[in-house]
Amino acid sequence: MKLRKLIVLGLLSTSSTIIAAETLYTADFQDGNINTWSTSGNGNASASLYSGNYSLRVNRTLSAQTTISTLGYKDVAISLDLAAYSLERNDICYVESSNDGGSSWSTLISLANGDDDSSFFAYNGSPANIDNNSNFTLRVRAAGNRNNDYCYLDNIVVAGTLDNNEPIGTPEILVQGTTNFGDLTINTSLTSVFNISNIGDADLTIGNITGLSLPFSLSNNNCANTSLIPGNSCDITVNFSPSSVGNFNDSLLINSNDIDEPNISLTIAGNSIKEDNEVDCQFDCLTGNGNVSRNSITYTNLTGNAGNGSLVNFNAFTLPDGAANPSNNFEGVLSFNGVQRGWTEIYDPYLYDTLSGVKQLPNFNYQFVQHGTHLIPQTRGLIESATALGQWDLILEPGRVWDETSDNGYSRASLPFALVEYNQNCTHNGVLTFLFNDEGDISNVQYQIASETCAYYQFNLYGRLSAQYNPESISGSANIKSAYESEVSNRMPIKAISALAIDYPNSGVNINNIASEQDAEDLSSFGVVFNNVHYVGGCETRYGTYPFCDVMTLPSYSTAKSTVGAISLMRLEQKYPGAKNTTIRNNVSECTNNNKWANVTLEDALDMATGNYDSASYESDETNYAVNWLYSNTHNDKVDISCDFYDHKEEAGQTWVYHSSDTYLVGRGVNNYLQTQEGNNTEYFTDMLVADVYSPLKLSPSMSESIRTRDTESAAVAALGVFYHRDDVVKLANMLNNDSGMINGQQILDPSMVNAALQKTANDRGLATDPSQATSTSNYNNGFWSYDLSASSVIQNCNNETWIPYMSGYGGIGVQMLPNGMTYYFFSDGFDYSFTTTLNELNKVSNVCN
Repeated sequence: MKLRKLIVLGLLSTSSTIIAAETLYTADFQDGNINTWSTSGNGNASASLYSGNYSLRVNRTLSAQTTISTLGYKDVAISLDLAAYSLERNDICYVESSNDGGSSWSTLISLANGDDDSSFFAYNGSPANIDNNSNFTLRVRAAGNRNNDYCYLDNIVVAGTLDNNEPIGTPEILVQGTTNFGDLTINTSLTSVFNISNIGDADLTIGNITGLSLPFSLSNNNCANTSLIPGNSCDITVNFSPSSVGNFNDSLLINSNDIDEPNISLTIAGNSIKEDNEVDCQFDCLTGNGNVSRNSITYTNLTGNAGNGSLVNFNAFTLPDGAANPSNNFEGVLSFNGVQRGWTEIYDPYLYDTLSGVKQLPNFNYQFVQHGTHLIPQTRGLIESATALGQWDLILEPGRVWDETSDNGYSRASLPFALVEYNQNCTHNGVLTFLFNDEGDISNVQYQIASETCAYYQFNLYGRLSAQYNPESISGSANIKSAYESEVSNRMPIKAISALAIDYPNSGVNINNIASEQDAEDLSSFGVVFNNVHYVGGCETRYGTYPFCDVMTLPSYSTAKSTVGAISLMRLEQKYPGAKNTTIRNNVSECTNNNKWANVTLEDALDMATGNYDSASYESDETNYAVNWLYSNTHNDKVDISCDFYDHKEEAGQTWVYHSSDTYLVGRGVNNYLQTQEGNNTEYFTDMLVADVYSPLKLSPSMSESIRTRDTESAAVAALGVFYHRDDVVKLANMLNNDSGMINGQQILDPSMVNAALQKTANDRGLATDPSQATSTSNYNNGFWSYDLSASSVIQNCNNETWIPYMSGYGGIGVQMLPNGMTYYFFSDGFDYSFTTTLNELNKVSNVCN
């Protein structure tokens, strides 16, 4: 638990007052709910869990506030706790109050650098004019500049005594109206009138009425910020105007000084259906009429001057409600020059911003084919467009096309892309958008990046660039369209992560605890697979939800040691039994003159148990010596370091020492062994791994390429370098964990190696990752990590030895393959690899423990 320190402010001796007083408001956030708090500013607010305690947490420059009525009470006092974490320089956490509904504010308590060790400081006091006030407002406010500048508010109690000089009685709110609109044909409207009445015996003060978003809206709002005497009422009107097919729901929030129900939340729902005579079009067509409410990235913005522009919510790049099928068709080349525009630093301790080219997009000249309402790049997978450190490689993904009536006959396109650090996995996901027509006219391209999976370099990149569109027939366009349809149809069925509790209503699973170990600001993606349903979490950015979660680029980092290095050797062993036992010296020519590799097998190298190392301390060699290997970009440099750098200490197979360079040798050994069997023109990544594993699994085209050395060898780097969609991750995990290396009923991977890696062979647990422990709780085997859940105090009723195999990647990436057939994954960059809290929740759905 966090420590609690005491600060007493104000003139009131609060201890006796609070004990004798009546509680008017209390919040400890233990239900994980902050719905009655509204937010503003830049950052995130959440009910954050730490050591079993929930607090309201805000970061960067965000504030969260709520209105508390003290009408009819005097001697009102407040007690609350405030904590701070990771403040620096001028960062401050505030709790403030307002007696006029937010027009002016007074500071109750503030914490600065030096008070930021996560200890709680207590405030007890009575702000000015808090008594008998229907508009008293409380807020917590962060004044920081980084995602991990945190402020925590907790244990709020507002109490007072009845004022005998005020009229005796209490207000009582009653809200009546139809909350479910039922089925409604798209592009029509329906209204529901809600009556708000005061059935109490004191004046009812109604505050803000908020919460609805399209296709719902509020009109004739005669109730907000008004007062009703006993017996009086007022009306508001809720509109349902769907422009696309689907089920919709939202919350209508009504605040008042009702003592028992100060914050009413009504769930408004409706279902929109097609017209009887509507005909489906070629592919994934839309049902709207183009009447779209647009406040940013407008026609005027895109057709005006190019320039920096500003950061906007990503919903401006998203296919909107009301969008119509595109009246123009894009097939040809999109091009522009990536000059520098808007850039803001989030985190850059290594001063990447001083490198040439990092603050702009690479030059762009790529072919696209439109299919229905989708726009598909002709080139998929990693594109090596960078030529030097500080420049960007590129990944292009399919986007959407639609019409809006305000775009004056143009169609609007939105395309996801990712910038990838030269020769590394650091990945920044973005979106670009533009207008075009059949004649080849095109607007500026507006682009934005506001998220990443990169622990050491974080920024926002945005702007508008002049662009060119050259319409032309693209060779193989029919095949591109057909392959894309197959790609979409072969994805595992998805549901929102919240549906896990709906599908398993008796489990008691708390969805808020899933992926709670990783801070929301650090998460790119997370999800759970159970019974062949993919329950997905959000893909949030610093500016709203990313519009293309299905094709968000997720870097592998060291999970590639499992999905490339391990699976390649498992496939080779299945094709050519005994291959895993051949030596590095016999398969990697650069190591042939070195006796320390004479008895090291390919499987030994996969286990990182070569006997060649400098220090057996946990990941010491990787931390101290791997930089030269990581940033070398030729095969000769990488293989020289891999073969010759470390000393020979002992025979292979005895001690685990983490080396990315060992997995690189596995890839080269697999490649060279395969060539002895199938010819020198065969390449292990494309001709075996992609052809025999990735393609039959129907993985995305993003998996068709890897980071390679920048030389004529063009060697795929087995230790890192592939890029996933979230669907790829769960398919690979299912194939390994549930199918033991079989695809479509055929054994593709050597089953003995798979079973050992996934801890299904009791007498082969692998090597301990920390030899100093008397009893190992963490092992490494055949390129996979494992952890014994029975060693964790978090998991309830898990007393027997239960090994959880998992893949792990730099910065905070994990893919756990559970004994009950579940998969849980997270991609983050806050260096938190924990997963036991989440597994404790999943254990409620299906027993995880042996």
